[in-house]
Amino acid sequence: MKTFIYKLSLLYLLSVCLLNTSCSNDHPEWENGQPGMEHIYYYCFEKWGSIPGGNDVTYSVNQGETLAIPTQFYSEFTRSYSPEVYYYTIPDPDSSVELIRGTDYEVVDKDGNILTPNEAGAYTMVWPNAKKGVQNIYIKALNGQTGSIRVLTFDPNKTIDVTDATTASIIKTDEYEVRAISENYYITVFIQ
Repeated sequence: MKTFIYKLSLLYLLSVCLLNTSCSNDHPEWENGQPGMEHIYYYCFEKWGSIPGGNDVTYSVNQGETLAIPTQFYSEFTRSYSPEVYYYTIPDPDSSVELIRGTDYEVVDKDGNILTPNEAGAYTMVWPNAKKGVQNIYIKALNGQTGSIRVLTFDPNKTIDVTDATTASIIKTDEYEVRAISENYYITVFIQ
């Protein structure tokens, strides 16, 4: 009974805290209906980890197999343009073995064709007419070494400042901007 009362008390305190803070308008630039936000979209992994903290989602793939990693594009509009986003693979800094693209794994399309990154190491994904949805990133294990890599929806050479949404920009053109989400911009893939 004491445990029940304790949990009920904690739930009440949490509810009071949330009610007092949920209506605050600390970031009005992030709200719906803001004219400056009409052509800003968000791109991240579909599967979320713990919040706060995020970025703790992992996948595993066996040698010789292909892993589909779902990514999501957030939009409430249909546009005349088709935004592109970028994604990346890098060695996992927490791994003792550095897996090499082309030797240990490959990034492929849904049909298994090898994709080539641009000069910045980015792979391109297009979202037709800016429609929200889910598309997969495909990682194929090549019967090489075992270990892990990271797959990112944000340039690994840049840093996101969680207090400044503009630092999360993946791409910005005259027509649109696509941003990453700081709590969900990379996952870890274990190749077994």
